[in-house]
Amino acid sequence: MTRVYFATNRRPLPDPDNIKDFGTEFSQNGLTDLRFGRAEVRLDGDELKGFELEVAPENLEPLRKRLGSKTIFQELQREILGKKTPSATLIFIHGFNYEFREALRDAARLKTILRNHPANVELGVDFNIFLFTWPSNGSMIPKISHPNDRADAAASGNAMARGLLKLADYLGEIERAVAEECDHRIHLLAHSMGNYALRHAVQGARRQVGDDLPCLFDNVFLMAADEDDDAFEHDHKLKLLPKLARRVNVYYNSEDIPLWISDRTKGLPDRLGSDGPRLPRSLPKKVILVDCTDVVTGFQEHRYYLNNERVQLDMLQVLAGSRPEQIDGRYYDPATNAFRLLELGKARRPRGGTRRRHPSGR
Repeated sequence: MTRVYFATNRRPLPDPDNIKDFGTEFSQNGLTDLRFGRAEVRLDGDELKGFELEVAPENLEPLRKRLGSKTIFQELQREILGKKTPSATLIFIHGFNYEFREALRDAARLKTILRNHPANVELGVDFNIFLFTWPSNGSMIPKISHPNDRADAAASGNAMARGLLKLADYLGEIERAVAEECDHRIHLLAHSMGNYALRHAVQGARRQVGDDLPCLFDNVFLMAADEDDDAFEHDHKLKLLPKLARRVNVYYNSEDIPLWISDRTKGLPDRLGSDGPRLPRSLPKKVILVDCTDVVTGFQEHRYYLNNERVQLDMLQVLAGSRPEQIDGRYYDPATNAFRLLELGKARRPRGGTRRRHPSGR
């Protein structure tokens, strides 16, 4: 069994008083209604065999107030403090075409991959996964599913912002002694259309606290982002995202077929996850570009964070705190301001890349 903590604005099934699953629609209490809980997930290899939910109770009456978010954050904190090894929590936002059970499956897979990767044997980091799952429709109806999911991702931004600000409030309440005792880092990974949901979470947070966003994460990973390639140029997109993290890592693949389809058939601008940002040399120093094109092949060109060991090795070194220019198997390409990944053991450097440091000294 693999434990996954979660927050969701999906509709509880069969009803809010007897939750066994969550559906593909928004909560009946509104777009921003969130339920928090944990799931024990059974995997057989990459396949989901079942799950058991424990959803935290909610009571919003003034004299009997009980927040599900605080209950789950406290439970996660106790789990972290009970371990003797370094630990990290990765908040995971899934992409297009996910039912709740599929989101649990991939969250559990990601936790298992990070924990069991050969590179982590030496690092010894114990990973927790906190899934934010928005009401993707979990279907592939041509010309309908993608636009519907895109609208649902945007509409989930305020709910996701509420969750992030709840986390910020909780972290602010923790006594300094407890924080110092806990050798722990918090990261965030958004995949595909989850990046578009994250954009709207940033905007939702801005509406609540202004542009002075709290720095919550050590690293944010934007993986195969189904987001506009000018996203870092505009306040109403992702320009302010770096305020939430010490580093923002943009992983992209120029041969990503699903993003090519999104670009060509949906009338969208060029995608951030295909060739990186439109103006790569105008980025804040916190933003690191990682070109995966040379190491990603086959039918998994869009889900390489789950299916490509080379990309996972790079991610683990980032999670371990390695500086960008010190990570094995990367070469800095001045033309694109990106670190290009090369299969380990190969002497050839891709497309004129060098070991020269990033211009900012990173």
